[in-house]
Amino acid sequence: MSSDENYLLVKEALLGHIRELFEEIESEVARFHEEKFAMLEDALEGASDTEELQVAFAQWFNDHADDLDLGYELEEIWNNALDDLDVDM
Repeated sequence: MSSDENYLLVKEALLGHIRELFEEIESEVARFHEEKFAMLEDALEGASDTEELQVAFAQWFNDHADDLDLGYELEEIWNNALDDLDVDM
């Protein structure tokens, strides 16, 4: 095998391995986010009005914000979610 063929084989093996690692990481992150989202759904399910929704969301956010690192503060997320709604809060 020539050095050019060896170079290409090693390069492709390394790129393939790193691609697999990235795909595994993406899959784990997606699973993690799905679990956190399910926890939010459960937390909101018990609320009976918008005030309770806000309290439940705040509790969920405070419990999981460090793990999720969403890059937004609680109030930003709440307000952004409601920006297009025509409701009184």
